[in-house]
Amino acid sequence: MFEDASIAELKQHGFIGAIACSANGTVIDATSDELEVFGSILGYITQVADMIGEPFGMDTIEEIHLSGANTTAVCIPQEDGSLGVLCSNRANVEEILTELIG
Repeated sequence: MFEDASIAELKQHGFIGAIACSANGTVIDATSDELEVFGSILGYITQVADMIGEPFGMDTIEEIHLSGANTTAVCIPQEDGSLGVLCSNRANVEEILTELIG
């Protein structure tokens, strides 16, 4: 899934890693083995976002952005799983997502 992206070039722009998981949490593809923990919580993040969004009329969650002191995590629900991307807070996340997943 991530083989078309220039990972080395993206890392120069603040990209840390990306992971794709199935609905049951199985890792489909990852740019690093270190992302396994992130992958294991992607499904939970999506479920919580749906529970928060539902009362406010957000029928379908497109993207979830979580910002920490140094890192931004982007979770993108898919039909059959989830995609997770980690970037530094200084990264242009939209640019990285466009390069990574089109």
